[in-house]
Amino acid sequence: MGQTVAQLLLKLLAQWGVKNIYGVSGDAILPFMDALGKQEEIKFISTANEQGASFMACGEARVTGRPGVCLATEGPGAINLLNGVADAYRDGVPMLIITGQVETSKLSTNTKQYFEQQQLFAPVTGLTTLLTRPESAAETLKVAFEKATGDSVPCHISVPKDIFLSPVKDYNIPDLGYPCPPGISGNIAEAIKAMDYCHKPIIITGKAAIAYKDTVFQLACRIGAGIIPAQGARGIFPDTEDILLGGLGEAHIPPLLQQSDCILLIGASPYEHKFIPAHVTVLQIDTRPQNIAHHLRAFALTGDVALILMELFEGLSKKIPDSNWQNEIKKHHDNRLEMIRSEANLSGKPISPRKVVSLLNDVLPEDAVIAIDSGEFMHWFDRSFIAKSQKVIISDYWRCMGSGLPIGLGAKVASPGKKVIVLTGDGCFIMTMQEIITAVRYSLPVVVIIFNNSNYLLEKHRMQKKGMIPFGVDVRTPDFALIAKACGAEGIRLEEPDMLKDALGKAVALDRPAVIDIIVMDEMPRFI
Repeated sequence: MGQTVAQLLLKLLAQWGVKNIYGVSGDAILPFMDALGKQEEIKFISTANEQGASFMACGEARVTGRPGVCLATEGPGAINLLNGVADAYRDGVPMLIITGQVETSKLSTNTKQYFEQQQLFAPVTGLTTLLTRPESAAETLKVAFEKATGDSVPCHISVPKDIFLSPVKDYNIPDLGYPCPPGISGNIAEAIKAMDYCHKPIIITGKAAIAYKDTVFQLACRIGAGIIPAQGARGIFPDTEDILLGGLGEAHIPPLLQQSDCILLIGASPYEHKFIPAHVTVLQIDTRPQNIAHHLRAFALTGDVALILMELFEGLSKKIPDSNWQNEIKKHHDNRLEMIRSEANLSGKPISPRKVVSLLNDVLPEDAVIAIDSGEFMHWFDRSFIAKSQKVIISDYWRCMGSGLPIGLGAKVASPGKKVIVLTGDGCFIMTMQEIITAVRYSLPVVVIIFNNSNYLLEKHRMQKKGMIPFGVDVRTPDFALIAKACGAEGIRLEEPDMLKDALGKAVALDRPAVIDIIVMDEMPRFI
């Protein structure tokens, strides 16, 4: 026999390429923790909270495309994982979740910290199962890992404490197998005909377009289309390209969107849908039918995105771009860049969030990873970010406040050679700021930039727009720079506009975690 289930699970995960496991220790997983400490192939990242662990695993998976792994004990530990798991499920991010459970003899009893975990995890995972036999441990893990990878979903296994300790045979498991790429679902001939008829096309690129960005760009040039990157793909193309029209959101709607007669959505997130004019022809491409926005009355093509794009590229080979439309695209592209660069000179206190983003464009490394939390500041980022070749991470569906820091930490673990920048708000940062301790503990030099306005500003402005009196939207903010220093990180508080550029440059150059607390003004986006 010679090994326990815990040891076998770790051996298999290492064999399948897992490098890190994020979690918090607890009673039901002590046998697994013991096995973790006796091996060297997989690193354990001990987080301040289980929610941080699941978001960090999600951040690693978003960067690598491979399942991130998180771990928690039974009861409250398992429940604390849920937010990050839900984020991964809604955005199609592969993850493996391992939770401890009470001993098999105590299942379905009134024992301490017991609940039926499968009922909780079922709505936000592609698979959830309870391991009750040691001899099925390897095959159960294999099925979960294959499904997580092949279907890009989080998968969950509960393991009772006594099963972790059970002896198990060491036998070879075959290599992982994944489903073959699907074909094409939808009438591609009708889609080509509709696009061929249009003269003013725009392509909105979501995350599904990132893997095929070269083909997407060639297609845009062939048909004379402008490109609007969706939030989940803001860094897909350099904004210096003449056909880039900038981000789409409450703070900026590219003027040409209303003039377009055809919009090609490639995996765009639902956030962009509300800005699409009702009169335009819409063609949506995505990997799964459930992602299609039927309310847009779009031509829908799903399945193998690479094959779909190739068919469109070949089917539109004779299309002649409209030169007047191409000129309009370039003009609006140039006007946007000029507007953003001029905002670096904005003065006044509190600092304008437009100035912050404009100056960030000058100091961010070209290969940086940028993790965006949820809040009104993200609309200013959409409007004013000038992409080079950075990777932007944002939650398309779940939009949990506080996710930015732990997701950024997971991205940093997976990309140690790249600078990771976290953009967050004061309300967001309060929710997970304890993970700065994790950043310091594992020497993860992320840069956290806080847009501090002492409000849940997005909610405040939406209440104002609807004629409501804002209530419950004020945030009691501590001195975040002092908190960062107390945790062992660099902490900088900025109130003077003239100090902003130098401070941002200094923070990005540091080789230790840094928190930049910027006091910004209450500046409502135009289209909020």
